[in-house]
This record gives sequence, C-alpha cells and structure tokens, in this order.
Amino acid sequence: PLRPTVLWAQRQDSVYVTVDVKDAADVKVELEESSLRFSGRSGDDAAAVEYDFELELFKPISREKSKWSTKRCPEFFLRKQESCTWSRLQKTGKLPWVKVDWSRWADSDEEEEKGAFETKDMEMDFSSLTKEEAEGSDDRDSILADLDEEVEITTDEEEDTAEEAGKAAEVKAGG
Repeated sequence: PLRPTVLWAQRQDSVYVTVDVKDAADVKVELEESSLRFSGRSGDDAAAVEYDFELELFKPISREKSKWSTKRCPEFFLRKQESCTWSRLQKTGKLPWVKVDWSRWADSDEEEEKGAFETKDMEMDFSSLTKEEAEGSDDRDSILADLDEEVEITTDEEEDTAEEAGKAAEVKAGG
C-alpha cells in the first residue's frame, strides 16, 4: 500500500487532519490517544489504489471528543488533551507525506478571526464507537450495498430499439 498525502492544521485546542484519498472505500480507522492509523482505497475497483499509514501523534488527544467524516476525503477533528501549539503533527522527525493545510491553518494570534474548525458535517464521533465498530466502519457500505448488484447498461440506440419493440408487443397484445 502507498502512503497518502496527509494535510493538517491546528488551533490551540484541536488538530484537523485530511487524508488526501478521494472517494475512499474500505476505510478502517484506529484512533488512540497517541496515534492514528488509517487504511483504505481510492477510486473505482478497476483502478483502486490501496493506502495506509500509522502516525504517532505529537501529543495526546482526547479520543471521545474527536470526530471524523469520509464525505469526500477522510477528515479528522482531533481534540488536544491540553491546549498548546504543536510544532508538527507526528511525534518524531519530518515525514514527506505529511504537509501543512494552509487553507485551514491559523497562527495562534489569528485564531479568533479564523474561528474554530468546521465540524458540523462530521457524522461520526469516537465517543460512541467501540474499537471494532471504528475499524469496520465504512459508512458507504450500507449506502452503496445496492450498487453491488449487476446493472444492465444500454445505449440510447439500444433503448430506442427496446422501446419500439415494447410498443410493438403492446400493439400485438391489444394494449
């Protein structure tokens, strides 16, 4: 599996992490106080790319007060255990696949004008999830379950021919 690009931004009380995997599927997440583990795949089945990473976080977070979403890209709102500025997302060294999300970033003197991170669209929080549920939670599975069924695809020309055949059958049947 490849490492996805991970974008992050922070406020004194929280960290916002975006995993740059569009339309992620088979998402598995393990969030602990000191680490975040992610695996999933992107794109359609024909060109699916597997991704995964494990990050030891710079400082501990409060798992129960953290949230996540997989609407477009997987996004995480991680509540820091103590309000402070992190010098980086990960505990040690520089990781080439972890980058600052400048669109969400606010220096400590800008926090009031930029405000808190927008989290109202994050439907899943970790407080109510058991570890097993979090690891197996891909909210798309239930939504997309019916898409696993085979679907017959016809072109416009085929459709016109089928419609004409249907009309002819109706006429024959006295419809």
